[in-house]
Order: sequence, then C-alpha cells, then structure tokens
Amino acid sequence: MHTFLDYDPNRLVLTMPSLDRVRAAAQFLEKKAQHFEERAMKPSPMFLQEVVASLSKNEVPSYKAMKRVAAGGLPDLIARVNGESLLSKFVDRLIEFGSAVLYKALLLGYLRLGNHGGSISELVRKTLVRAKQYLPARWVGRIDEFGLLDSPAGKKLATMSLHVAGRLPLEIFEAAGLKRGVLLGGGFAFNAFVEMCREISKGHAADRLERFFSMLPDPALTTDDDRKLLCVNAVNHVAKALLTPYLQTEPDEATKLRIIDALIRLYGDPRLHPGTWANVDQDLLGVMYRWLTEESFELLMEVLNSSNQSVQWKTREKFWRRYIKKGFIKEAWVAFGPDAKRQAEKLIRSQKLRSKGSFGVLEQSQIQGHHSVLFMRIGDLTISEWTHDGKVRFYRSNNKSKPTLYRLRYDPEVIRRDGNTDHFKVHLGYWEQDVASYIRDVTGLRAL
Repeated sequence: MHTFLDYDPNRLVLTMPSLDRVRAAAQFLEKKAQHFEERAMKPSPMFLQEVVASLSKNEVPSYKAMKRVAAGGLPDLIARVNGESLLSKFVDRLIEFGSAVLYKALLLGYLRLGNHGGSISELVRKTLVRAKQYLPARWVGRIDEFGLLDSPAGKKLATMSLHVAGRLPLEIFEAAGLKRGVLLGGGFAFNAFVEMCREISKGHAADRLERFFSMLPDPALTTDDDRKLLCVNAVNHVAKALLTPYLQTEPDEATKLRIIDALIRLYGDPRLHPGTWANVDQDLLGVMYRWLTEESFELLMEVLNSSNQSVQWKTREKFWRRYIKKGFIKEAWVAFGPDAKRQAEKLIRSQKLRSKGSFGVLEQSQIQGHHSVLFMRIGDLTISEWTHDGKVRFYRSNNKSKPTLYRLRYDPEVIRRDGNTDHFKVHLGYWEQDVASYIRDVTGLRAL
C-alpha cells in the first residue's frame, strides 16, 4: 500500500491531445451548444400560454417565460388573437426588464421571425436597434458586418453572399450567426435568400450564378436541416432567379441544362408535378416548358440515333424541327416502345438522360419494339407522330379523345384509332405541305 510519502511527482505524465482530437472536441461542444440553443428556441406551449395570459391581464410574465418566447415563440405569439397588440405589450415588458439576456433572446427571435407582417417585425427590429449596446459584442459585430438589423431584412447579407470572394455563401451565412438548423431555416435567412433571387434574376454573370447554385440544396444528399433554407414556397423565387434572364434570350447549352436539372431536382418536373409549380409566373413557366419541349425532341433523337433506327424519322425530324425552332411547339412528350425504352434506360445509366420520369412508354401490343411516338401541342392542336410506320394524327382542344401529355404509359391501339382524330395523314407524297397547310388553317402558324 502506497502512502502520500511514497508518491513520486516525476512519474506523472501529461500528454497533449492531437489537433484532430481538439477539433473533434470543439465540434462536439458546438453541436451540443447548438442543440441547447435550438431547444430554447422551441418553447413549450406552457411558456407561451403564461405570456399570453399575463399580457392579457396587463401583468408581467416570468423572466424564464419571457426569455423562451422572445427566442422562439414570436410567430406563435403573433398568431394569437390580437397578436399585434400582444407583441407590442411583450416588447414593452421586455424593455422594462432591461436585461441583456432578454435582448439577445429577442435578437434570436427576430432572426427566426424575419420580415414577417411588415409592422410586426419592424417593431422588433427597431427595438433591437435602440438596445444594440445591451447585446453581446460578438452579435454587435455580426449586426454591423452583415446588416442583421438593416432594412430591408437580409439585403446586405445577400449582396455579400453573391459578391464576397474567398467564402461560399453558406459560410457567410454561418459567419453571420445563421448556422444550420433553426436560424438557417428561419425568416431572416429566407429573406436574405429571396434578396439573392432578386439580384440573380437581373442577370447571370458566371461567378454570381455559380455562387447562387452553391446555395441550392440537393434533396438526395442533404439533411432536413440543410433543406430548410429552401421551403416549398421558394419555387416562385428560385424560378424567377433562374428563368427571368431568358424570357427573350437563350443561355448556352451547359447553363440551360444546369438550370433545368436544378429546378427539377428541387421541385420536380412541372409537367409531372404541376401543383408544385402552380404559383410560378406563366411567362417563367413558359421558358421551362420551351426548354423541356426541346429536350423531349432531342431525347427522342438521342434514343433513335443510339439504336440505329432513325432512317424513317429523318424527314419527319426535319419537318418538325422547323416548328421547334420557331417556338410553335409549346409542349412535347415522347413515349418509347420496348426496344427504345431499353435504349433510353442505358442512356440513363450512363447519365446521358436524366431519369425515367423524362418520358412515357408504350404498353406492349401490336407494335414493333423499336417504334416510338412523339406527342406535341401546337396552338389548338394536340399531335401524335410515329417514328416509323404510322400516321400523324391531329386532335382539336375540344376533342375528348385527344392524347394526354405527360402520362407514363400509353396504349398504342388507342393512339392508332383514326376515328378519334379530327384529322390524320399518311407519310406519302407531299405530306409535308398537306400537314403544314392543316396546321396553318387551324392555328394560323406557318413554319414552311
């Protein structure tokens, strides 16, 4: 048994932890702190109820309830009956406390709230501007550098995110205190993102566009917290940012494909998910449809060329490409037969095509496997055109038998029924002139 007198201090060995272990420990503590802060920003209904009851009686809520509601309950407070009046009383009580801790909580609450309801958030913003000296020095620095209390909300942060070199936009958001989680998913961060969208919609300088793309999350790769920055309502803003510059002009092919991929990855194909895109401006939606129409046409050509089954299509391709180039074909969709479908799937695996959702398929019936159909919409007409043996068929808008575009499966026998059409033409003789004349007579559009 050792006694105190037996202890040899020279045997005490201290080792310095490695830099990797220090970094890991710092990350662990940061996550714990963030988790604690997020819990504080999600107050239980008990605290909110206490604040509402006290304010309704012109009494002072408890300090703890004030802190929790200031940090995370402002939207819920505002949503109550007489919410604007309750908020005004709440701010008055908070000023009476004069606590630096409460003012910091109110700042966090404002960042979560963002530009909400105009005068409602403006009251909170002005209160914080007047109480700036009570806030922690670290937050005062962020307020000054990133304009956290400027009006309009998020504009300075948006400008910095698009123009400051050396740091990615999300790194700038994080430096401003809007870390992943509640604050990055909050109203102020969203206001800043909307301001970025407005700026990008004015023109696509390569460096700014690249920085904007870096802000767009990939639902397949990111966590829920990462995805919060772009709520479903952001489709209006993102579509405006990415499509507005091309209402009258065209981007280079690489930029166009990147924009299409980004929008479909985030919000789905508007042809297959029209509900998600319902509130997007029709002119912007028209740009997207124009590009997808061209893509459907080129998709068909890619598959036909890859399967060496395009001989009969050459004349038809030349004919319909005139209508594509003039912008007369507003929508297009392709349905592949079994052989062409297999070829399309190979192109998907090689990443030359986006996905199976980019086309429909013909159910196996009395058709040859390499046959496919192109559906088009020109003015009042829906048109079905076969790639090989088969007629071109026309349906007026009031024809209840007209094919529905953007379905994933089609019955070839139904498409072949001449009795369902308003007009049809065999590809013999001067069929191009006859078809062009019919389209001109119905729609007034001339491509030849």
